[in-house]
Amino acid sequence: CTTDHITMAGPWLKFRGHLDNISNNCLIGAVNAESGKTNAVTNQVTGEVGKVPDVARAYREQGIKWVVIGDRNYGEGSSR
Repeated sequence: CTTDHITMAGPWLKFRGHLDNISNNCLIGAVNAESGKTNAVTNQVTGEVGKVPDVARAYREQGIKWVVIGDRNYGEGSSR
């Protein structure tokens, strides 16, 4: 997800359906420090491994707050 894909608020907020699609791309290139796999995280509730956006949505649906810890290269590129 880069800032190139973020639209301004105000009157454009009514078109925010695309934000769900942007979320599908967030953190999918991140490498899991525990497993070494890309776009694979363990859902701490179910114990199942899933894609980052899917696990994030599952947490949101259950009201679970979570945080991302980035390493030294996190945020490089146009999203910095």
